[in-house]
Amino acid sequence: MEGWYGRKMPSRSYTVLLVAVAAVGCAPTVDVLGVYFPGWLVSAITGVASAYALVYWLGHHSGARTLAESGVFFVSLTVGIALIVWWLFFSSF
Repeated sequence: MEGWYGRKMPSRSYTVLLVAVAAVGCAPTVDVLGVYFPGWLVSAITGVASAYALVYWLGHHSGARTLAESGVFFVSLTVGIALIVWWLFFSSF
């Protein structure tokens, strides 16, 4: 069986692709004005917005300005907040 670009793809690749596509369909959804958004998207948007607000707030404090200007800090804060939102609202603990 030939895959993309005429190369032969092993059957295990198809299995992994099928499992990945099926797993995406199992994500919880959130109804916002009649439109269903996946939970991971809501968590990511919340993480980015919250991290931006915190970095903006830290930028006004002279002692924390260098921390607020760090890109690594912003990315880690975004990921951390997104994971906390996912854990609090979408996990079944």
